[in-house]
Amino acid sequence: MSPTEPLIYAELLSNIRQISVIVALDAPCGPGTNAELSTDGQQFILQHDGEKTALNLPGQAATNFQLQKPILGNKELSWRIPVAGQATRASIEDAQSNEAPWSAKEFPEDAEFACRDCGAVIVKRGTIKVWKDLPSENWAEMMEFWHCHKPDVPAEEANGSSEQARHVHPAQTAASKGYGATSKFTARAGTGFIDLTTFLLARSDCTNLKTAESTDQNPTSIHCKTCNRNLGRDDPASCGQRLFKWCVTLSSPPFSSTKSNACATSSYPSTIFICSQALALMQAQCVSRLILSPVISCSSTILSTTGVPPTLLNSTSAIVCNPQMDHMSHSNLSTLPASSTSILIWVIAPCIQFACTPSATSSTTSSTTSNLAAMAMKCFWKSIGSDEAKALLDSESAEEIVLPDEAVAEIGENLRDSALCLPPSARKFKEWDVGLMERYQPSR
Repeated sequence: MSPTEPLIYAELLSNIRQISVIVALDAPCGPGTNAELSTDGQQFILQHDGEKTALNLPGQAATNFQLQKPILGNKELSWRIPVAGQATRASIEDAQSNEAPWSAKEFPEDAEFACRDCGAVIVKRGTIKVWKDLPSENWAEMMEFWHCHKPDVPAEEANGSSEQARHVHPAQTAASKGYGATSKFTARAGTGFIDLTTFLLARSDCTNLKTAESTDQNPTSIHCKTCNRNLGRDDPASCGQRLFKWCVTLSSPPFSSTKSNACATSSYPSTIFICSQALALMQAQCVSRLILSPVISCSSTILSTTGVPPTLLNSTSAIVCNPQMDHMSHSNLSTLPASSTSILIWVIAPCIQFACTPSATSSTTSSTTSNLAAMAMKCFWKSIGSDEAKALLDSESAEEIVLPDEAVAEIGENLRDSALCLPPSARKFKEWDVGLMERYQPSR
């Protein structure tokens, strides 16, 4: 962004049916500074220093609303603009939904996966015949509460007529029928299981992978044979391997043999998947703080069989991450911590819709750079030491998600860069920094 170009940030406040617009100017506004709405209410138009800047709003503004004149001499201007019409059911459902890229319904019949860094093929085209979505982590526990007809105890055991009458274990009976807390999904050749953050695949379905050494505390991680990137982890409990979604690219075949032979490829940043995982936790556990902890060793990645560590389901709130970056220093932002420190994140708005003027230094969302409305999770964050992080976990006031260090670094970079989308006055709250985490917007 050029030094004289104004930063315009607009956020849809759906609860009060208004759009908040804040403009940060490089020079104080003068008599020539003016703001107006487009005739259709879709754009906010600013004139300053002889230049006109337009921003697509995250909602349609009331077309008959007149913006007040800016106060001369100010470098930051703000407006509250009413939204046209009433909230629709579709907009409410979109805000409450939580989807991650690459669910079973989105996959083409002949998909192929490759390493995101070097392009080495990991899952060859045609290997997976069926894709299935895995249920949420606590599906077995929910069955325990909501199953209408629980497995019956045989009559001879119930009335004491058998030798095993006094050794009946309901959990074993439930598990034998595929129901109960001990039930689990196991990998099968030709079938791909999908959760919010990982793919569960049979070992025979994967190629170009090698395993790293494991320890008693850290399970075996799997790496690309070509570039050695950490792609996931071995999952003995499920008799398969788990690939992190953000570590691979999806190649789809061309739509027609008469067209170009080039296949369409797609990939997503780790932030989108971890954001979906955090939202799932918030909905299940009613928490507002979450913890991302990096595994410093590239050969140790701790996640549960659903992509979430066991502690994620037993604690209460906070995201700890360790972005290991040594560049991109910005003013008014916390310096990124060393490997021995963490970042505490407090989610304040699970779903916002916003738009801002394009910024060459911001990598928050792909929509941001094209001046389109984007959906994100808004949060406070700050760096904390390992002792403070441990104290939060010990007091059960923080949840912990453990991820590979490179994934946490990517999320940390996103949080730090996202502040550049915000006006300077909105980048800090007391001792907290303010950041945005991109959310997935499925095509309808």
